[in-house]
Amino acid sequence: MATGVVVTGVKKRWLAEEEREEDLISRLPDDVLGDIVSLLPTKDGARTQVLSSRWRHLWRSAPLNLDLQHEPQPAAGRRILDSEIPGILSSHRGPGRRFSIAAQYTPSDITAATAAEFHLVWHPAIEEDGGFDAAALDECLRSPALDGLQELDLCFSYPCSLTPLPASVPRFSSTLRVASFTNCCGFPDTDGGSGSNASALRLPLLKQLSLLDVRISESSLHALLAGCPVLESLLIIGSYGCPRLQIVSPSLRSIGLSSPTTDLRLKLIFIKDAPCLERLLFWGDMDMGGIAYAGEQVTKISVISAPRLHTLGTLIYGFPRLQFGTTVLEGSTVVSSMAVVHGVKFLDLHYDKLCLDAVINLIKCFPCLETLRIKARHAGENNAWYPKYRELISTLDIGLRKIVLRNYGGNESQINFAKFFVSNARVMELMRLELEVANVSNTWIERQHRLLEIEKRASRGARFDFVPRAKISKRPLNLLCAQQVHDLSTDPFPFY
Repeated sequence: MATGVVVTGVKKRWLAEEEREEDLISRLPDDVLGDIVSLLPTKDGARTQVLSSRWRHLWRSAPLNLDLQHEPQPAAGRRILDSEIPGILSSHRGPGRRFSIAAQYTPSDITAATAAEFHLVWHPAIEEDGGFDAAALDECLRSPALDGLQELDLCFSYPCSLTPLPASVPRFSSTLRVASFTNCCGFPDTDGGSGSNASALRLPLLKQLSLLDVRISESSLHALLAGCPVLESLLIIGSYGCPRLQIVSPSLRSIGLSSPTTDLRLKLIFIKDAPCLERLLFWGDMDMGGIAYAGEQVTKISVISAPRLHTLGTLIYGFPRLQFGTTVLEGSTVVSSMAVVHGVKFLDLHYDKLCLDAVINLIKCFPCLETLRIKARHAGENNAWYPKYRELISTLDIGLRKIVLRNYGGNESQINFAKFFVSNARVMELMRLELEVANVSNTWIERQHRLLEIEKRASRGARFDFVPRAKISKRPLNLLCAQQVHDLSTDPFPFY
């Protein structure tokens, strides 16, 4: 009997010691644990209080992550009710890290909060007349709880009409690092048209700026950009009122553009001096190529000085019209090439019909290309190449390392196109063929290997992947574009 008692005591001590050894995370300093808690969803962060006495105070003192817009679906747990918001804010000492509020929440629900790294995403509740309480929003933004705001996302969703920029926004000018404005108007103007001084919206610390479906004049946009001396990434989608844009920035590294096909759209862009620019991204509607983007409706972009530019895309048929000195492109087609453009390494192309001639012209134009992603809606011409390019092959230096061919169906046009690179790309590391159909047999893939003559490939170490077509992302287009523009650690042309 005594032996049983001794064994039980030893086992308890052993279990207690094991628990202490396994709970290494609780040994971390409070500030580190606080950062971890602040990254958790709102409910999960609050639940850490019940883990142990060690964790009880952490949630209340960690930067608050109150994200009501991206909560789990009801199946994963009850949503936070609007009546619970004041209690959450009053029980938390702050500072704030993120505050994201969806359309079902109203200005009266957020009257007190503390912020050091505070992220407000405002999707205002729509009133019966189609408007919303602008005064309540402005009062909210003036709350001392938002002092030190670092991230601001004002999204005025439809069916609201364009909403004037709240007058309280300039008070965050000394702390904002990330700003996004959707469906807004009334930006400060240098010509006095809005009655505001352009210096009211100086954002000396801002690094990321998104303008989505906003109405902004040419002078207002230039004043806004001039007031962002350390801006690193700029996203403009669907915005209008500014026909011309001149980029002179010592810090910009990434630009993303998509212009509506209206008379008020962005028509001319001059990249006059951008010594740090790396990415220049575009989004257009392939179905409108050659129609909506014809003639004077084509957005024209002149790159005068961007020595570090290495990523271009997506270039579609006729959009945009790009000029590098004497070299001119209309979308994915080279119009004139009097000089090569060094530095560009990543290129994304969309064609109506797959055309090897057009791609070879682009390779001549951009001799440093390393990654090429191509999507074509139709197979197009035969793309037979050997007789036509017999003499060119010996002189054309193809530096491509990765080729992605989407909508691959294994027809004659696609086989001839891919076989050109199989036979001539001597440093190629990967050819990714995204299949047009979901399921193919191993026999079909083996036949494609024979037709492409992979055994005779120029690059002996090259890998050939036949993969299902990537699923279309369910994320909104503006979020996908924002990631490509603002997150320079990601693939500029993700497989989505």
